[in-house]
Amino acid sequence: MLAKLSLRLRILLFFALLGFGSLAILGGAGAFALSRGPDGSAAQVLLTAGLMAGFGIFALVAFVWRLFDENVARPIGTVAAALRARAHGGVHDELEPEVAIYLGDLAPAASAVAGTLAEARGSVARAVEEQTAALTMQTEKLKALVSDVPVGLIVVSPAHQIVFYNTPAREMLAGTGRPRLGRPVFDLLREGPIRKTYERLRATGTHDDDAELLVSTTGCARALSAHIRLIRKDLGMTHEHPGYVLTLRDVTAELSAHRDRERLLHDLVDRLRRPAGRLKALIEVEADRTGTALPADIRHGALELTDEVQEAVDAYDANWRSWWPLREVRAAELIDGLRAHLDEAGPALEARPPELLLTCDGVAMVDLLTVLARAVAAEELATVVSLAMEPDEPGAEIRLSWRGEPMSVSVLERALAQPLEPETDTLTGREVLDRHGSEIWPEWDHDGTSWLTIPIHAARPVPPVAPPEGFVPERNAVYDFDLLAHTDHAAVDATPLSRLTYVIFDTETTGLDPNGGDEIVQIAALRAVNGRLVPGEVIDKLVDPGRPIPPGSTRIHGITDEMVRGQPGIAEAGAYFHRFAHRAVLVAHNAPFDMAFFHRHAPAIGAAFDNPVLDTVLLSAILFGQQEEHTLDALAARFGVTIPEEARHTALGDTRATAEVFLRMIPMLEAKGLFTFGDVLDAMARNSRLMREMKARVGA
Repeated sequence: MLAKLSLRLRILLFFALLGFGSLAILGGAGAFALSRGPDGSAAQVLLTAGLMAGFGIFALVAFVWRLFDENVARPIGTVAAALRARAHGGVHDELEPEVAIYLGDLAPAASAVAGTLAEARGSVARAVEEQTAALTMQTEKLKALVSDVPVGLIVVSPAHQIVFYNTPAREMLAGTGRPRLGRPVFDLLREGPIRKTYERLRATGTHDDDAELLVSTTGCARALSAHIRLIRKDLGMTHEHPGYVLTLRDVTAELSAHRDRERLLHDLVDRLRRPAGRLKALIEVEADRTGTALPADIRHGALELTDEVQEAVDAYDANWRSWWPLREVRAAELIDGLRAHLDEAGPALEARPPELLLTCDGVAMVDLLTVLARAVAAEELATVVSLAMEPDEPGAEIRLSWRGEPMSVSVLERALAQPLEPETDTLTGREVLDRHGSEIWPEWDHDGTSWLTIPIHAARPVPPVAPPEGFVPERNAVYDFDLLAHTDHAAVDATPLSRLTYVIFDTETTGLDPNGGDEIVQIAALRAVNGRLVPGEVIDKLVDPGRPIPPGSTRIHGITDEMVRGQPGIAEAGAYFHRFAHRAVLVAHNAPFDMAFFHRHAPAIGAAFDNPVLDTVLLSAILFGQQEEHTLDALAARFGVTIPEEARHTALGDTRATAEVFLRMIPMLEAKGLFTFGDVLDAMARNSRLMREMKARVGA
């Protein structure tokens, strides 16, 4: 119990015990004398004298405690916090002797230890720097080369968080939103095709660790041709939790042109097909009917023309869809994908996978079968469906069957006309069949079995030879990013501080009343992932407050009415900041003040700021004690962070200072045993007095 109390509080309790103990002893002695003395008045005088002496002793103890607290207990706490800052916070300044002037040689000894530690770290850092200089240069060259690759490149962790992206990827996804390190890739790209393909590849556990797929963006519905490759053991990943690399190419225009071209050709071929057949039939029928044959050269030319037209039509039917990227997919993977979809809402699935490789778009085919199976259940035809795949040289037939009435053609066509994902404008079932150059038809038997048949034009048996055990495909490049080790999305409270994504921010305002008439005039923010600031992921926006900026405020932050004229208002700027901070922990100095503005304008912004929040004022109180000064200038001086004079009281300048201070606080918090976000919240709650004072200052 006592071990959890601070040093100063324990010393206070010690002296309080001395004071109250002295009073108790004197009071007891006086009571004893009063009970034994023959002269009651003399005993009362003795008791009074004893009590006066007791209070005098208590006052003396309190005075001595005060001196001890100011000159011993408090300096010891200051020295301890300073040592932690130098051990874990990256501070290299010497301890000031005045901090512990009455502690004898403690301050110089602590300063010597800190200096020795700093010198040792410096030696190690110089050695590491010398050894890694060449590697750093090569890494920078590689980053520059990869940034200029003409295709979009995104590296994704096992938790589906973005680990790396290059310039083409950022430009390709601009209509949806900018990629951000540590953010889920599904914020930008449709989750279904990527997750299904990833799970399928992950489940194989072999060298078959790449695939092609078509995926669309979440915002602007651009179509992307994607190549996904798993990152397995060659990069420290496990077969159970690999990361992956997405190579993206924008095919929106190509798909549109292809659809338009094929639609035109399809119409043209349909127009030629029937007249050519009728012309050939008319030549033969007319000769038979009249008994008079056409001249040989005319007849030969007409038949030759109709044959050429028919050959062109047949070639078109066989090849017009070959542009679409179809890959070999195991029949077992299609069944597993369908089972995963139907487990959510039914119907039940019965299937025994054959050893077949089907050439198809696996993701789209699973989605189509899901729609058809749910249509069977919706029409109350059956509650259990079966899936079978049988070879039919050179391809195969997929049969979705059930015991019950057959599906009518009108119901089937209605199901095929709907998007595979109703909430989005994705492919329809009919378009999936067209992509595969296939068709579908209902059939039934007299024993009460009904089924839908889909032919696949190319299929082959699974090769019997398995890859050698432990085989790992060779890679041309290796990426060793810390985020690749993140395999899950733990609750924020249980997540280690070093693994959280932070957005450190600051605002400049027209005044100090966030709940009154004052408004934001500037927003600045930085992102930090894995304990490091992310270059290029920065916000520095001026905001039109919709009211004049008082001259007193302008003297502090330098922002004038002319500077904010024509800038976006809080609704637009706040929405941009909200997107930037999505899924991140917000960090600010005196955070309740800044957050009060965003909470007040949440209806206009169209989003609630429900992010977890950390306040560097409270964190400073945890690390250095409530008796210390916790201003940003004081923290910067304590951590050796330099704030240029021209940057002070600018949103971006204060944000950078807060970020540097906060990132140095993280290892200090971990050294105090505060490893997770939840641990820090509990520690902040114990500083209740400081929290109440902060809320009072912002009117919360």
